[in-house]
Amino acid sequence: MKWYKIYFYLFFFSATLLSQEQLNEEVILVLQQQEDQERTLIKGAEHLFYTENKKEASYLLSLELLKKLKTDASKARLSHLISCYFLEEKRASDSALFYSQKTIAFSHFSHDSIMQKRHLLGTMSLVNSHLSKGLFKKARKVAIEGEEKANKWGFVEEHNRFLLYLGDIYSYEEKYDEAIVLLEKIVNSSDIDVAVGARMSLGRIYSRRKKYKESNAYYNSALEINQNPYYDLAIRLNIISNLKYTGKREVVIPLLEAIVDEAEEVKISHLGNLAKKELILEYLYKKQFEQAEEILQTLLEKRKKEGNLIEMLFCYEHLKKVALHYGNIEEVLAYTEDFMLTSDAISEQEKAREINELEIKFQTLQKEKENTQLKKDKEKQIYIKNLILITSSVFIVMVLLFAFGYYQKLQTQKKINEIQKQIGDEKIHSLMKEQELKLIKASIEGQDRERTRLAQGLHDTIGNNMATIKLLMGESETLDMGKIQDLIDETYQKVREISHDTYPQKNRQNEFLEILKEYVKNIDQATDIHIHFEATHEEIFNRTEAYIQNEIFTMLQEFILNTLKHAEARNIDIRLEAILNDLHLTYEDDGKGFSMDSLSESNGIGIKNIKNRVAELSGTLLIDSHPKRGSLFKIEIKNQVDFL
Repeated sequence: MKWYKIYFYLFFFSATLLSQEQLNEEVILVLQQQEDQERTLIKGAEHLFYTENKKEASYLLSLELLKKLKTDASKARLSHLISCYFLEEKRASDSALFYSQKTIAFSHFSHDSIMQKRHLLGTMSLVNSHLSKGLFKKARKVAIEGEEKANKWGFVEEHNRFLLYLGDIYSYEEKYDEAIVLLEKIVNSSDIDVAVGARMSLGRIYSRRKKYKESNAYYNSALEINQNPYYDLAIRLNIISNLKYTGKREVVIPLLEAIVDEAEEVKISHLGNLAKKELILEYLYKKQFEQAEEILQTLLEKRKKEGNLIEMLFCYEHLKKVALHYGNIEEVLAYTEDFMLTSDAISEQEKAREINELEIKFQTLQKEKENTQLKKDKEKQIYIKNLILITSSVFIVMVLLFAFGYYQKLQTQKKINEIQKQIGDEKIHSLMKEQELKLIKASIEGQDRERTRLAQGLHDTIGNNMATIKLLMGESETLDMGKIQDLIDETYQKVREISHDTYPQKNRQNEFLEILKEYVKNIDQATDIHIHFEATHEEIFNRTEAYIQNEIFTMLQEFILNTLKHAEARNIDIRLEAILNDLHLTYEDDGKGFSMDSLSESNGIGIKNIKNRVAELSGTLLIDSHPKRGSLFKIEIKNQVDFL
């Protein structure tokens, strides 16, 4: 194939991938713009719910928007809002659970961070749904999963909120110590709502433990940082409830009356009703039946208009106590009958609500099936388009692979040629090193012979001069001291000259180790193997007997040769040590090693030679090697330092 064709296909394939990438970026951009447009509509429903406290209106608007809006980000926010509405209803926990699970199920978002945020919000609703049903184990499991994901994704505020949930769950389960540990971690959270919530929860825990002073201390600290008027009234109401148990019950009624007035002023009816119920109980406790009856009658009329049957039960029950106090039996019987009728009505409503919830679930599932089918049709079309694109891409890739394979073949052939050349160079280099080793050995043997010759000459010269001096001293009655002195001087000079010839000044003290170091250095420079050489007490090895030096040198040659041939090592470590009266040689490489079992079975010529040499020196040899872990040889030659 021509190279210009390969370049053409490469360009075409790259352009195809680039177009696909640009298409994805455009889709994401369009999705993001659509999310931004829909977010404005959703804010209206959230404002109704959180700011104006119009839960029912927010719920209806959310249902309407859920049918119209298209993006998963919007649907997730609306589903979360609807689940919060059902949680406010208290008795619609199944619906809250259903919409919480829907919130988590949405997965197509313009950004991962948006998806993660929506997922965590849905998880919070799911925790609340389980709590509303009294399913503390499920709530705890979901809260732990949410806390772990929030921590993993780096959402600090959401992570702290899950800790708040876990603290509350432990307190509901009366695991107060575990709850306190978690809540104490977040009492100073940068999220004010979390910090306030943690202090309120700690206040409730200590109140349940009947430690009312500690409870109020947490409530008061929550008041100091609180910025939410709803929480402000709720905290103060809890503080007032604790006062009944701290010897300050006389101030409870005025404080509750103030809470009722403030709740009506800021239109927080839920807390106002709680305060009224607390106030009614205090009036009854103080036997102020007229005040209790007045509030109960007003509350009952209001609850009848609202159709709040649960609160009506509370009113009938306590009006019955007031009537009983006054001895009005007819009213007692009337309130009792109203109580029973209301209870029956609640049961009927509960059944109707359950049926309605089932209908909502059914309709929602039907709608989801329709949406799923539409989604499948779209996915089928996309699949066909992608199949065509993939088929074209595969063809292009096959062409490119063919071209790449041909190119690889050329590169491989080039590498083979280089390796063959390298092998030839290594063979030549090996021969050169072998010659060098022979030269070094010949040099050592030549020096040995020279020393022997010179030592013989030294002996003969000294012997002749000494014999002459002896004759002069023995044959003459009068000694010729001048001549004797001249012979002695001549003998002295001869001794110095011959000694200097025997041990040249340069190598007199370092001959053996210098030759050994030079040899190791040559090997290190000529190969890819790094050799580290270390010797202690060099003077001992330099003055060791020549035949021992020769044996050490020969064994090192054998070790290095084996490493170069077989070990595939990168590093060699050689150490010569003189310990007490013994000489130690340690040789170690990091090559591929060998099995000790195979060593005992084969015993190659190199290892046999080394064993024989060690045996001749009355030494010991230790071998340690494992496949892929290198080899270690340690030789110990005993009693060789006594001559010092």
